Amino acid sequence: MMLAKEENAVRTYADLKDDYISLKALLTSLGVNLAEVDKIKE
Repeated sequence: MMLAKEENAVRTYADLKDDYISLKALLTSLGVNLAEVDKIKE
């Protein structure tokens, strides 16, 4: 994702970010604690 952002691939980055947020929501609802493994900072 960072590479897509550096290349100014705005659509690619936005799409991957949406997928990431969906996956994170799903894993959180299943009880997986992502606080320690979350590397994306905005």
